Amino acid sequence: MRLFGKKDDELFLLFKETAAVVVRGGDILKNVVDDYTDLDVKMAKLTAMEHEGDRIIQELVRRLNTSFILPFDREDAFQLVQKLAATLDYITGIIDRMILYKAGEPDDKVKEMVEVLYQSLVLQEKALNMLDRVESNKKAIIDCCSQINKLEKEQDTLYRTGLAYLFDNENDPVSIIKWREVYEHIEMAQDYVEDVGELITNICIKYS
Repeated sequence: MRLFGKKDDELFLLFKETAAVVVRGGDILKNVVDDYTDLDVKMAKLTAMEHEGDRIIQELVRRLNTSFILPFDREDAFQLVQKLAATLDYITGIIDRMILYKAGEPDDKVKEMVEVLYQSLVLQEKALNMLDRVESNKKAIIDCCSQINKLEKEQDTLYRTGLAYLFDNENDPVSIIKWREVYEHIEMAQDYVEDVGELITNICIKYS
């Protein structure tokens, strides 16, 4: 059963496009940590992805500001946009710090943290892609959000153990600062994905 009308299709499409761009940012991030070569090419892809994400988010905000009737609460819609935009910003920040700071090749801990973040981004996109049919997709959407919540807890553990290992084993203070910022940005991106999951869950409860 379709809860929202055809008039909402374009708005949902913009949310889907935003989620897809965030996943593309995750693709670039995974590519950087798995293959620390051709960084100039990857940085160019990141810049192009940023511009596309900014364009879509601006259009989404414009439509939210000019629509008198929305498929769900305006506050929820704006929070979704803000959280998605912040997630993309933090993903960009992770890559920026690894490349521009010349932090060096990522270790297994960073790769593990990025993998957990990437799984969460894919689940976030999957949930948003089902949101236009929230009544029939409620169980599947909430399941995606529950998995995101579990991954956030896993990321918390990786973040704490990663920092402990860094301070115990790295002797160069500058290197510690660089990698600590990378860890913090991964953790913050994960937190925003969890926030999106909570918002989507709340929308499911309100509108189904």
